[in-house]
Amino acid sequence: MGSVRISRRAAAGTLALALAAPTARAQQPAVPTMVTAQANKELVLSFWRNVFDAQDWTKAKDYLSEDYVQHNPNVASGVKGFTDYFSKLWPSPKPQASVVVTPFVAAIAEGDLVQLVMKRPRPEPGDPAKTYDSYWFDLFRVKDGKIVEHWDSALKPVK
Repeated sequence: MGSVRISRRAAAGTLALALAAPTARAQQPAVPTMVTAQANKELVLSFWRNVFDAQDWTKAKDYLSEDYVQHNPNVASGVKGFTDYFSKLWPSPKPQASVVVTPFVAAIAEGDLVQLVMKRPRPEPGDPAKTYDSYWFDLFRVKDGKIVEHWDSALKPVK
């Protein structure tokens, strides 16, 4: 019997908290709007086009926060880590006429997160004359108009 009373008391307490929740929610900051999610998506797409597609690492500073966190094991965090890595891959930007815009399969934004999905043809193992489609994913977190975090499925190279 004692445990039943505790359960009823716990239920009554939970109900009281639930009824008070709308008041507490009204005092919290607003949930990011669709407008914010769209702005975040546009920022990430612009970053991709101006930095990756154009291979112009010098523009990364326009998009990344100083405390940018990179979850790719090959690239250090921060703007400096990003530029140190990509300046070795891309010593100079592509000429504008040779820039090819990545055709994303999907660009999805929800709150402060933006997911990019791209298709990349890969050589067929055992028959390099053939290819198969592989899909790659990049996830970004945006805060105050800057990219603050990035995840992808990169692995360390085999030596």
